Amino acid sequence: MGNGFYAKLAAENIQKNRRLYIPQMLTGAGLIAVFYILLTICKDEELANVRGGSYLPTIMQLGIVIMAFLSVILILYTNSFLMKQRKREYGLYHVLGMEKKHVGRVMMFESLYASLISIAAGLVSGVILYKLCELFICRVLDVNTILGFHYIVPKTLLLTGLLFAGLYLFTYVINRIQLARMNPIELLKSVQTGEKEPKVKWFILLVGLVTLGAGYYIALTTESPLRALVLFFVAVGLIIIGTYFLFTAGSIALLKFLKKRSRFYYHPKHMTAVSGLLYRMKQNAVGLASICILATAVVVMISSTMSLYAGIEDTLNVNYPHDLSVSASFQTDEMIDTGAILQPVIKKTVKESAQKNGLNISHEGEQTYLEVLFGYRDGELTLDMDDDMAELRADKLAYCCFITEEEYTRLTGNRLELSEGQMACCSFSQNSFDIDDEITIGDRSFNIRSRLPEYPVLMEHAFYSCFGIVVSDADFDDIFVKQKEVYGEKASEIKHEVWFDFDNSKEKLFEVSKEIQRDMGDAISTVLASRSDANGGYGYAYRSRAESEESLYGMYGSLLFLGLILGTVFLFATVLIIYYKQISEGYEDRSRFQIMRSIGMSRREVKSSIRSQILIVFFLPLAFAALHVTIAFPIIKRLLLILELTQTGLFLMCTIGVFVVFAVIYVAIYSLTARTYYKIVS
Repeated sequence: MGNGFYAKLAAENIQKNRRLYIPQMLTGAGLIAVFYILLTICKDEELANVRGGSYLPTIMQLGIVIMAFLSVILILYTNSFLMKQRKREYGLYHVLGMEKKHVGRVMMFESLYASLISIAAGLVSGVILYKLCELFICRVLDVNTILGFHYIVPKTLLLTGLLFAGLYLFTYVINRIQLARMNPIELLKSVQTGEKEPKVKWFILLVGLVTLGAGYYIALTTESPLRALVLFFVAVGLIIIGTYFLFTAGSIALLKFLKKRSRFYYHPKHMTAVSGLLYRMKQNAVGLASICILATAVVVMISSTMSLYAGIEDTLNVNYPHDLSVSASFQTDEMIDTGAILQPVIKKTVKESAQKNGLNISHEGEQTYLEVLFGYRDGELTLDMDDDMAELRADKLAYCCFITEEEYTRLTGNRLELSEGQMACCSFSQNSFDIDDEITIGDRSFNIRSRLPEYPVLMEHAFYSCFGIVVSDADFDDIFVKQKEVYGEKASEIKHEVWFDFDNSKEKLFEVSKEIQRDMGDAISTVLASRSDANGGYGYAYRSRAESEESLYGMYGSLLFLGLILGTVFLFATVLIIYYKQISEGYEDRSRFQIMRSIGMSRREVKSSIRSQILIVFFLPLAFAALHVTIAFPIIKRLLLILELTQTGLFLMCTIGVFVVFAVIYVAIYSLTARTYYKIVS
């Protein structure tokens, strides 16, 4: 027999088993298309050069790594399912006289056809969909659409094709090894091989409860965003381990519990469902746990990136109330307020640069304040933290912004009548801890006379505990000197910040912003060159709303695109696992339900039993996913604080909305797969 015979037989096999092969080829094509799109975006210089596009290559690299990992898992998963269903047919070829090498040739052509179709369909789909993705990216970055057809990149086409061809070759090698190790009888009986009734593994159940509880504890009790950044992945790992262990051991315990309940178990639709699930729960539990983890990932990924992007304007309004804010200081050995020396230079330079570039100033103002980072312990704000920093938790670090009473009165119009040793305090970050009414700074004690509802100076350090403090003029100078003595060159300088609002468009402000910054640097350098007390460089705080807007749209727009495309892939993976699970169980249950029909079970009773079997476990992953998302909400909320998202309500609405949409899709999948399952067993 020549290769033509094996090639024709392989083509007929794919046609006959299209219910198995089509999902596998669609999976491969989808993964290849997404991988090609991410790789091409990463290499697309035109996208990288648009306003905000500089974040795309870095963020897409993360997406490429995730896609590569997910592609390996899904392709190996679909291959293992396909092999399990085809082994009996391969065993039949042996019985009919084929040697293993002949069966291997049939398998080779089947793998070749399926992989070529997947790669070709995936690359064509990737090329077609890339332009659509590019349009979406331009939209979320808030830039003009890139025209032209530059998105067919031979290098990325070749690289994607070779990578997935190598992966398909690897699966073929695994299949040949499996085929070589099995005899014909084992192949014929492989599909019918059942499992013994499993025992409840109490140790695994206990480990699952402990790890899941530990992950939940970390998620619920971590207060500081900085600690959340470190502990988040620890919590995720514990929850994943706990989920798999609980589904593996806990589901068996649940089914055995249901079996012992006579009134529930001895019912036509419950008996067959519970007994059937119990005997193959090992395989079932892993699939259900995977569905739960993927469902949680979809909801968290899409809701967090969507809320970040939707909250950009609110984030800008809160953190950048003015178009331009500037302050500067320089290094000196003397205990002088260097910011006050440079403030007139900054104001003059900004005005001249704005006039030169056609900017119209609509409003301007100034504010003076001092920002100092303290450690807080036992009612004391500690300046010298070199020895204690390792012991201090991040949620016990206090970022304090001091202004004088005179400055507070000028900015708000209200007088506080503070004496020396008295303070007025305002806590204005979501995660700030409470400080006592009596606090100590250095060798001095201060009394907090009043708690302010609002503070006139903006602070950007939202991931610390932030406090705005008003003190007398003498206390302000004393705190400035004390922290200078402790920190030396690293000490905070008094900030004399000037701010401006303009009538021009944000595009114009973005174009001119860099030039204003250069002019300011040149002017400050000129001043320092003429001063003998300047012994080093200078530092400045330059906050441009236009530049920050570009940065936020670039970063959050890129994250939104990656979140949506990976969320879609994870959703597809969920659908695939559910579909294969139902198909596999349908073939395994067909003979069992035929026996039930032959002993008098009606078609209606069979359908009722099927519905009961699916409902017992089908919605368990969805319920656990809802629980995971609920528990993870606090720690993710604190992580988003680092990315300047403070609108908890927005994140909550996005999370609920995404979960509801996912649940609707999940129910639709349930309806479709239940119908397919019923057709198979009937």
